[in-house]
Amino acid sequence: MRKFFLIAFVLLSTTAARAGLDVTAANTDVRATESTQSSSAQRPDASALEAKRQAMTQQKMMMKKQMMMQKQMAMQREMQRHPIRTRVHFAILKFKRKLHYAFH
Repeated sequence: MRKFFLIAFVLLSTTAARAGLDVTAANTDVRATESTQSSSAQRPDASALEAKRQAMTQQKMMMKKQMMMQKQMAMQREMQRHPIRTRVHFAILKFKRKLHYAFH
């Protein structure tokens, strides 16, 4: 079990060093004691976390928007290639949805 933690620590420290972060065992000890001191010391961290969370949410929304655009473009291509088949397909889906809501 000790070997696993040692290997994990080495891997994490090398990846962090490669990313440009200064991570050592001393730094993690200092951070652990700082986090237990007071909530006022955590407020900048909380705002940074909130900004990061907001950026991730924005990125997720952009990805969803891009996926919707891709689906819409694919649908337009499908309608141009096979208009009757596509309309029949969606009519069947609509009918199945109505049946589902009627009996559930």
